Amino acid sequence: MHLKAKVAGARMQGKIQSTDFGGLTPPEQFLLHDESAVNYAERLGELMADLAPANYIERRQVELIAQADVDVDRQRRIIAECLHPSAAVSHPQRAIIDWRRAHVDASDEASANREDRRTAPPEGDPYATKAIAQAYANQHSALELHYKALADAEKRRRISIEFLYSMQDRRARAKIPDAEVIE
Repeated sequence: MHLKAKVAGARMQGKIQSTDFGGLTPPEQFLLHDESAVNYAERLGELMADLAPANYIERRQVELIAQADVDVDRQRRIIAECLHPSAAVSHPQRAIIDWRRAHVDASDEASANREDRRTAPPEGDPYATKAIAQAYANQHSALELHYKALADAEKRRRISIEFLYSMQDRRARAKIPDAEVIE
């Protein structure tokens, strides 16, 4: 489905406030299979509404901001996947860990109700720390690449926003007539 049709569907649901996406890059050219063109269209529509581009160049700049957002999200997903505890252990090891956790937790339920001895972030899994550290050690060079790509995407997004604001500022200043010097 083309971006305009997806945007029109999202607009009908009241999720997108704005505007004309004509001439912009079709999301099929840069989205991966696990990324939604509808979500991208909603994000682009929200950015268009918030940043109010006045012409094609400014709309293109907003598109670049949206694409950088997608890239930031993508790198964060990849890093999280690389650090998932299952990346550190084999399938049989994971089965043993899960079985132990289920049986130990079940037998310790009475004592766990009396006192929670584990320090864990809210809804976190304190048992996963060792596996996450192992996954980090195993994939350090790959993670370095993704952390660099993440930093580059965030920088690209900031620069795109700054450039859009400078274009909008220049356009606004052009509407102000020059002062006349009266002597």
